[in-house]
Amino acid sequence: MLWGLRPLEPKAAHGLAVDLLQRQIHSGLLLPEERLPAERQLSDRFGISRVTLREALRVLETSQYISVRRGAQGGAFVSDADRLGQMARRRIARAPAASMRVVEYLVVNQVAAARFAALRRGPADLKKMREALALMRDAPDAPRRKQAETLFLLAVADSAQNPLLSRGVEDALAELFLPFETAPEEGSVAAALAAYRGLLEALEAESPDSADRAMETVNARFWGAIRRITRTAA
Repeated sequence: MLWGLRPLEPKAAHGLAVDLLQRQIHSGLLLPEERLPAERQLSDRFGISRVTLREALRVLETSQYISVRRGAQGGAFVSDADRLGQMARRRIARAPAASMRVVEYLVVNQVAAARFAALRRGPADLKKMREALALMRDAPDAPRRKQAETLFLLAVADSAQNPLLSRGVEDALAELFLPFETAPEEGSVAAALAAYRGLLEALEAESPDSADRAMETVNARFWGAIRRITRTAA
């Protein structure tokens, strides 16, 4: 018996490239004002022609994710933090319920990933988490803190050794697209560091229950962020 079949939605190759770059920007892996790799590198990486890549960049520029500069020092650059923050807030304000469903999906996947990671993580996994935590601690601004948090959470998800869980966390972080906290509340940066440090310690101790509780603290930060934004938008 066939169940749950839906009409296929054809997507041009340039649309797939747009989606991949948007995901990197949404999750914070690509930083504001960061220069994208050269066209030849990007087209080779995506397996598409440079003509197709240029169409993808045109779409991203039209939607204000990037700007394209001409000349010797030109290229494609991610938009600045202010513009990305405005885009993120508008996106959440247009569909607050949808954003909350994304957080629900993220939370469920991250709690499961943390429990499995406590039992399956290896030295290389812990090293990635420690490196991400150090980047978070030393981050000079909000975009780099977000990038470090994403790297930490992806490392936790990967260490669960379950590709479906890992993909679920990656998809949710890319779909959520939270703005940067350019003026974080007093003590919030220290609280974030403490939450992630607690999660790392639980994973080092190989304690699924402690990892569960620590991840709940991390997830509470996502709930707090989305609720603040939706209240402001209302």
